[in-house]
Amino acid sequence: MNSKERVFKTLSHQEPDKVPLYIWYHPDVFKSLEKEFNLKGRELEVYLGNDILQTWVSINYYQSVVVDEDTIFTDEYGIKWHRKGGYNMVIYNPINSWDIKDLGDYKFPDPDRVDRFDELKYLVDTFGEEYFIGADVSGTIFEPCSHIRGMEQLLLDLYSDEKSVDKFLDNATDFSLKVAINSLEFGVDWIWLGDDVGTQEGMILSPQMWRKFFKPRMKKIIDELRKIKNDLIIAYHSCGTIYPIIEDLIEIGVNVLNPIQPKAKDMDMYKIKLQYGDKLTLHCGMDTQGVLPFGSLNDIEIETKKIIKYLAKDGGFIFTASHTIQPDTSIDRILLMLDLLKKFGKYPIII
Repeated sequence: MNSKERVFKTLSHQEPDKVPLYIWYHPDVFKSLEKEFNLKGRELEVYLGNDILQTWVSINYYQSVVVDEDTIFTDEYGIKWHRKGGYNMVIYNPINSWDIKDLGDYKFPDPDRVDRFDELKYLVDTFGEEYFIGADVSGTIFEPCSHIRGMEQLLLDLYSDEKSVDKFLDNATDFSLKVAINSLEFGVDWIWLGDDVGTQEGMILSPQMWRKFFKPRMKKIIDELRKIKNDLIIAYHSCGTIYPIIEDLIEIGVNVLNPIQPKAKDMDMYKIKLQYGDKLTLHCGMDTQGVLPFGSLNDIEIETKKIIKYLAKDGGFIFTASHTIQPDTSIDRILLMLDLLKKFGKYPIII
């Protein structure tokens, strides 16, 4: 069974030959792993066991692109970023000072820009027969609008002038939809949507506000994509706690939920598996805020085995860390986790 078959098997809520893996590494961590194994880029990613290969085709590319430390750059949205401490941080929102009546006049970038899809084409052409290929269209609506407008100002806009902000959100929706449609033309296996709308303790905006402004627009994107490919797999990402809207995500057609951060309020992956495991594939796993970087090696072994034992049953599970593995995690800890997955992640699961 190759990686593509393995992922499709678990997505159909059946048990494949082993638990699929799709994990991300901070660029500094990945650089250390490249040095450790004398491998580069996708070659290393495949060597470490990822069954899914994915690339950004939207705004989150700029959040994650590696540039020299202390570099300031402006992206195609007009957003200004500053790389500091190994992260790209927004330092300028292009329409933060605009009066709300002008929001609908903001022009989103060209969704048809050819070089936007260069890496996606490379992945499909090079790995597409054996590996599961994803197009990452996150942030989809809320995140790009909050980066363009400014988080605080956007939240005020949602309350102060619904008619004006609606046009802005509609334009963001149309942009993301067109980027996703273009991605489908390359033969990707899923479309990855999402917006970070959660914090450790609650949602950034109320569930009611999310349902009013963002749920119908996310549904529109999914519905339109499924008119083109009716069995398309939709993955959805949001950091933090989004427990109050999980049923909403299922209702609008989301198939895969990521990352289910165990330290965030109510995001108990074992509880979510029991409640929604027959409707959702969970892409979750090792805690990157506690166990992996700071626990003992024995803690990592206990946690990895527990995750496999309780989440892998009946498929519908892709192993990962609860977010990008950060530089505070040593290489030996990462390799221990991956070795344990290889050892205990074979079906039938016996732990």
